[in-house]
Amino acid sequence: MNYVIIGNSAAGIFAAEGIREADPQGTITVLTADHYPSYSRCLTTYYLAGDIEEEQIFLRTPEELAKLNLDIHYGCRVTGLNSEQQRVSTADGRSFEYDRCLIATGASAVTLDLPGASLPEVFTLRHLENAKGIRALLKPGGKAVIIGGGLVSLKSAYALSKQGLEVHVVVSSGYILSQMLNPLAAQRLEQHLRDHGIDIILNSDVAAIEGQDHVEGVRLKCGQRLKADLVIIGKGVRPNTEPFLNTGLKLKHGIVVDDYLETNLSHVYAAGDVAEAWDYLREGPRINAVWPNATEQGRIAALNMTGKKTFYKGSMGMNSVDFFGLRIISAGIIKPPQRKEGFEDTLTWQVNEDSYQSLIWQGDYLKGYVLIGHPEQAGILSALIQAREPLSPAIRQHIRAGKRAQVRFVL
Repeated sequence: MNYVIIGNSAAGIFAAEGIREADPQGTITVLTADHYPSYSRCLTTYYLAGDIEEEQIFLRTPEELAKLNLDIHYGCRVTGLNSEQQRVSTADGRSFEYDRCLIATGASAVTLDLPGASLPEVFTLRHLENAKGIRALLKPGGKAVIIGGGLVSLKSAYALSKQGLEVHVVVSSGYILSQMLNPLAAQRLEQHLRDHGIDIILNSDVAAIEGQDHVEGVRLKCGQRLKADLVIIGKGVRPNTEPFLNTGLKLKHGIVVDDYLETNLSHVYAAGDVAEAWDYLREGPRINAVWPNATEQGRIAALNMTGKKTFYKGSMGMNSVDFFGLRIISAGIIKPPQRKEGFEDTLTWQVNEDSYQSLIWQGDYLKGYVLIGHPEQAGILSALIQAREPLSPAIRQHIRAGKRAQVRFVL
């Protein structure tokens, strides 16, 4: 059997391992635009902060990769797929034949069409090359502006602050981490970041990045100017579907897959941040672009590609992060959908313990949560969401009170 995997991040490497375990004799070709072996994108900001060294970011050692017997083509950009001929084409004119193909191309950072965006000190942070480029410019007393209030933006701000830079974060919306937190939780985090020297500027947009040959500052639409030596744009990501626009693949936000992670084209599968798979909370296809989902999808795609038909139960969104000792975890539906009845948000705010809990309910079903400060309940809450079973009033009361031990006992 001839397998082609397009992409070499979480979904790609876990799929390669799964295929090799199931088919020791098959040929596995990996095509990746990256120039490095598989590494954790989640760790790039830790590398940027100086918490880890470059070698710690890689997912597998050279010896482990060698045992997989993969034919890896680095710096190889895929430009198309022909499902009738079962071939994948690349930018350098080559063609790779497959019996089974996995698309695990992930997503790319969104860029902004701003004056000055092409200056050499302007970065996005998606790849190891980006982190290495930023790290090479770091100097104590430097000034950085982060454009965007999402997770990558704030992790970048945290990393640069740890490296001794003066950091300003410019956010278009009224609060940070709008995809991960509700407004009240975001306000708590905003104050925590400000207390640690990070400037958060809300409800503001950037008009231009200023400087002739190098970045000198950022001008906001309100007229305010911020001095800067470095700018990071963190305005989200976009699934890498461009090579497959005219291939017959069903595309929405990403590549649509079925309950076995197969696309509408026979023998072509998709996994990871490019795959629009089942979300069991929202009861529809969705890209939940988080690391555990990508690895699980890679493993399940591998099983199905090797003939071991395996149902994919779906996923939910989940994120966990620590800023200056303040731990934050959220999962599932964090804000009740508008115009949908039956949703309830119950809050527990413990000022003395510096903790916060928001639970989202739909009737007797737990649908999501946000935890700040003391997230010990995260495991049990996630399990209750994933179980998708109605909870008794007694269990609901225990959960609201933050009584982890009693919940575990009742279950």
